[in-house]
Amino acid sequence: MIDMTQSNIRQGRLQDNTSSTAPTRGADVSVIIVSWNVRSHLVNCLRALFSAPVRDGLRLEVIVVDNASTDGSPQAVGDFPATLIRNDANLGYGRANNLGLRAASGRHLVVLNPDTLPQLGSLRHLIDFADNHPNTGIVAPRLLNPNGTIQSAAFHFPTLTMALLDLFPPPAWLPGRLRGRLLQSALNGRYPQEQNTAAFRIDHPLGACFLIKRIAYEQCGGFNENIFMYSEEIDLALRYARDGWDCWQEPASQIVHLGEQSTGQIPDTMFGELWRSRLYLYDAYYTSLAAFLLRALLAAAMLKNILSSMFARILGLENKQQMRSQIRKWSATLRMALSR
Repeated sequence: MIDMTQSNIRQGRLQDNTSSTAPTRGADVSVIIVSWNVRSHLVNCLRALFSAPVRDGLRLEVIVVDNASTDGSPQAVGDFPATLIRNDANLGYGRANNLGLRAASGRHLVVLNPDTLPQLGSLRHLIDFADNHPNTGIVAPRLLNPNGTIQSAAFHFPTLTMALLDLFPPPAWLPGRLRGRLLQSALNGRYPQEQNTAAFRIDHPLGACFLIKRIAYEQCGGFNENIFMYSEEIDLALRYARDGWDCWQEPASQIVHLGEQSTGQIPDTMFGELWRSRLYLYDAYYTSLAAFLLRALLAAAMLKNILSSMFARILGLENKQQMRSQIRKWSATLRMALSR
C-alpha cells in the first residue's frame, strides 16, 4: 500500500508529496474508491477487485480515497496492494473522487463505490466496450441486487415529471402492477432495455460504478466540486454529452451493489443534500422556468409532509420526538426550496 496522507487538504488538492508517492504509470485501468466508515464493505470490495477472475490479466491500479473514516478503514487498506489517500475531513463524493482521478495512471478510469462486488470479467467488459466504441466517454455496468435481480442503474436526465413522481408518488390504492409500471417507465427516467442483454445508450448511469475514458476525462474533467453529495454523475454526464461523448450501459459487465451503506448512516442530512444537488443541476443546466417549477414542486411537497406529520401526531401514529425530527427535516428542505 502507498499511503498519501493529507493532513491539510485545501480545495480538494493533493499536497506536494504526491509526486514522490504517485504510482507507476501504465495501468490498463485505475479504479478509484471513495470510502467513509464502511470498513467491512470496503474490504470485501477490494478482495473482489484483486481476485484473479476480476483482474483477468489486467494491469490494475486501485486508489482508495478515505474521507476521514473512524472505523479502521484506512488501516484495512494496508492489507491490499492499493494506494491510499487519507483526508482529514469528509470532502464529499466529488472532491474526493477528483483526488483519486488526478493521481490515477490508467488509460481508463473507473469510479467504484465501496459497497460493490465486481463480478467475473466485469472490468474487462467495460474496457473492451470503451476500446471498441471510440465516441464512448462513459460506460457503466449492469448493477445487481445481492439476490441477483437487476438494479435500476441507467437513467434519463432529470425532468419535472420525474421530480413530480418522486415528490408525490403514485397513491397506494393504485394496483401494484400499475404503480410498478409507472415507476419503472421512461416517465420516471428508466430504460426498459435494462431487462435485455444488449448494450444500449443512456443519458447517465448510477454513480456506483462507471468507466471514464481517459481522453474524455482530459477533455471534460472530473466531478463538479460544487456538489457535495448526489447528482455528481448526472452533472458529469451532462457535461460529457454537451461535448459530444456518448454514454452506454454494457450488461455483459455485472457488479453487485448493496446501496446506501455510507449515506444511510445519516439519512436526514443526505435527504437535504439530495435536493440541494438537484436544485443546483436545474439552476446550472435548465431554464429559469424549469428551475422555478422544481422549487415550487419541492416546496409544495415539503408543506404536505409537514402537515402529514402533524396529523400523524394528532392521530397517535407518531410520537412527539418523531414528529419534531420529521418536521425539522421537511422544514430545512422547504427553506432550501424557497431560497435563491
